[in-house]
Amino acid sequence: MRDRGGSASSEGVRRWLDAARAPLGAIFLISYAVVAFVPGSTLPTAVFLGTGLLLFAISVPFSSSFHKALALVALSVFGVALATGRLDAGGFFEGLPAYLGVVAVLLVLSMAGYPIRAARYNVQIRALMGALTRRGVGTGATAGTLGHVLGAVLDVGAFVLVDVISRRAVPSARIEALTWAGRAFSFVPLWTNLNLLTATTIELTGVSYPALLAVSLPFVGLGLVAMFFVAQRGAGEVGEAPKAPLDRGAAAVLLYPMVLVAAVAVANRLLPALSLTAAIAVTVALVVASIAVLATVVLRRTSPLRRLADEARESLVGSHAEFAIFVSAGILVLSLEALGALAPVGDALGALPPVLVAPALAIVVGAGFVVGIHVVPLVLLINTAFPLIESPAPALWAVAILLGAQSALLLTPFSNSVTMLARLSELHPLEIGPKRNWKFSIALAVASAAYLTLLTFLLGAT
Repeated sequence: MRDRGGSASSEGVRRWLDAARAPLGAIFLISYAVVAFVPGSTLPTAVFLGTGLLLFAISVPFSSSFHKALALVALSVFGVALATGRLDAGGFFEGLPAYLGVVAVLLVLSMAGYPIRAARYNVQIRALMGALTRRGVGTGATAGTLGHVLGAVLDVGAFVLVDVISRRAVPSARIEALTWAGRAFSFVPLWTNLNLLTATTIELTGVSYPALLAVSLPFVGLGLVAMFFVAQRGAGEVGEAPKAPLDRGAAAVLLYPMVLVAAVAVANRLLPALSLTAAIAVTVALVVASIAVLATVVLRRTSPLRRLADEARESLVGSHAEFAIFVSAGILVLSLEALGALAPVGDALGALPPVLVAPALAIVVGAGFVVGIHVVPLVLLINTAFPLIESPAPALWAVAILLGAQSALLLTPFSNSVTMLARLSELHPLEIGPKRNWKFSIALAVASAAYLTLLTFLLGAT
């Protein structure tokens, strides 16, 4: 009886805390926007930090065992730094907003796919897949195309649409379709400024977005062509393709990611004082809100705004993992920095000949990702030990980081891609991840090493 009472009490507390997450999350995002436009403002920064830390505190108890363990390690190291008197409180609280900003951008990006998640576009996506397969494009290549294009705005949420379509259209090849969608998605961070790793890498290395595209797009283009060539294995006829013909909706599905990427690039250009991550958050929020308002006016009903409000609330209520991992990472990195524990990493990278730095960065990022360190906090940790802004060839180091993450993306059970694929396929993360993709990851690592070698000499980083 006591257990039942305790369980009921725990569920009641969780419901109460979940109900509080939405208004707290809204305050958190509003204060983030104010701090982004008015840096150094005391009250908004205090509100941003306060609500972020409060959301962290009520997130950890309801997160996974991995996130709880990470929080425990981070707080233990923080305690050691505090007890030894080596923690600089001012520096700590100045550094923490960078990690909370990552959470804020992730929350906004989770709503970026709002327009193309509407029912009519879901039908058009299915019709698009049906049209491709009926013209001889294999199921794997079709799923890869959708995984890559939709992944630019939906992130791993693109896998959900691929799963819904393939479950109805080609059930026998559904797992294969999800696998190819994951492989094609792994190329997304190399070019889209909507990806948080890409945006973080651009900011830390100081590379311009056009310069990054100049060196990354050849690899993306050749890689996707080779991948689709291997994936092309028959037509895979779609059984339940909707009768609705392809119309402007299909074009909108394909163009929306490109338009949003271009809008972020323009906003970043027009507002140079804003960081790229802040420009992403503001641009995506404005575009999504504008589309919802326009749809409300055109349809003369409030359902688009209600749907956006529901999606925003779901994103805020379900943000336990985001707050747990990124705030824990911030506390851990800043505490390790205070203790001087990151100095050996910086010394080791700094001692390398210039020609070896880019490959070393790729290896460190890939290896760290495989053993369980989320790639964005990992890059921030590397930057703390070895300032990436000092690169003699920013584009080279930026691409090295992105290629290192890409090579490990489907090998590590700790990536969002493998987690989502495992949930949809109902296979173990090791089954849908490393077991199916180790050959792909090895081929990618070899191609990455060759490409980094070529770039090293072309960009004069020898």
